[in-house]
Amino acid sequence: MTTDTERFWEIVKDTSICMVTTRDGDVLRSRPMAAYINTQDKTIQFMTDGDSAKLFEIGQNKEMALSFANQENMVFASVSAIGTVSRDKALIAELWGPYAKVFFGAGPEDADVAIIKATPTQAEFWDNSKGTIAIAAELTRAFFSDDGPDLGENTKLEMSASQGTT
Repeated sequence: MTTDTERFWEIVKDTSICMVTTRDGDVLRSRPMAAYINTQDKTIQFMTDGDSAKLFEIGQNKEMALSFANQENMVFASVSAIGTVSRDKALIAELWGPYAKVFFGAGPEDADVAIIKATPTQAEFWDNSKGTIAIAAELTRAFFSDDGPDLGENTKLEMSASQGTT
């Protein structure tokens, strides 16, 4: 049997791109980023340019929000997190792959990149165990009734900010 916390990590691991929101002064800024999920450390990591505005923003305010949407499976997650920045070359090399090569160049040794580590403090997910056809039927049923659609379970999780930090 899968716990709610385990299900949360499955959902985010199965969603490769998420929207990352940071605070830029009085403005919230969101941008799509490739997520590297570390279920052992319970962190969500992102590779970014070494001089990215995101790094400055996290330096000013470590609170972040992450939004995951997997429309194919109709599962979604929202995460409140504390962000830290790492320039650890071993970690960069560990996360390096074809996606990183396209955005940052030939190899991890020479790339000017940093890793943003997001440690969740709170999470919420919407889990739909119904298939696509069942969802369509549920939406149709709701359209012709006074009831809203039942698209699955909504679960909120409190997560320790110190969980998995090194």
